[in-house]
Amino acid sequence: MSKKSAKIAATYFITIFASLGIIGGVSWVMLGPYLKGDTAPATAPPMQTSVPSAVQHTEYVPTIDDAQTVMAVYDAGNKSSSVTFVLFRSCPERSKLYVIPLRSDMVTREGNATIYDMYLSGGIQYVCRAVEGVIGYPVNKYVKLTDSSFGTFYDLCGSVTFDIPYNMIYESENAADNTIIKAGEQILDARTLRKVLIYPNYNGGEEYRIGVAGELICMMMNNGARGTFATSLETVYNDLANSDAEMDISRYDFMDMQPAIEYTVTHNSSPAQLVLPSGEVNSVGFVPDNGFLDALPSYFE
Repeated sequence: MSKKSAKIAATYFITIFASLGIIGGVSWVMLGPYLKGDTAPATAPPMQTSVPSAVQHTEYVPTIDDAQTVMAVYDAGNKSSSVTFVLFRSCPERSKLYVIPLRSDMVTREGNATIYDMYLSGGIQYVCRAVEGVIGYPVNKYVKLTDSSFGTFYDLCGSVTFDIPYNMIYESENAADNTIIKAGEQILDARTLRKVLIYPNYNGGEEYRIGVAGELICMMMNNGARGTFATSLETVYNDLANSDAEMDISRYDFMDMQPAIEYTVTHNSSPAQLVLPSGEVNSVGFVPDNGFLDALPSYFE
């Protein structure tokens, strides 16, 4: 081998050994303590994750601004006792639904007209305006149910058990509306409950009838709160919207109201509370007294 070749070979081997020495030294510094059992090898710090503020969720908490007043009418026939008027006042900030049944002979501010007169002349929208004049608070929405849509809503709520006060017997011009219901506690289907609601011959007259109506409707609403309202509220709206019910609650209105309703039924399994108007009857009809009117701010403010 020439001197020049020997010099190149020596340089090559020296470079290789030097590189191996450097690598071995670094490896020993890093892994030596671990190989001797002194400590674990260093690991990278865990990655910190954070949720952008834009996607953080806060719990919905209703306020008085989420409260709604809805006028409901159940029209089951062509006489005053066959039409049931109920004012619903939802107060989600209290997890309450106040059920205020109104006598069909309640006198309005329109001269000598009753709310039943207003209903006959202008429908449920006239009733809303007339009731606003009596109570002094706006009515936000309305719903009118027929026999068919009432049955749909009743089925969504579930059956109720009611103590019939005495044998209820009534012969109607329409044989289908004849009523024969025995006294005593019984489970009411939609057809039987309908007849209890519109029975015209209660011993206590219209005052007693709206008390019965209010009690039954509270039972229905509380059943719904423990059932379909809590588990499938959208189904309730869809079924009513697709029925022959008349209402001014659009899908957008429903979506705005949905969080408040869900909050109410989540925090109170029996939110419906009966509020019966008090007053006197004059030659025209029923006039609410100051006791009832003075109590309204506790439900509306």
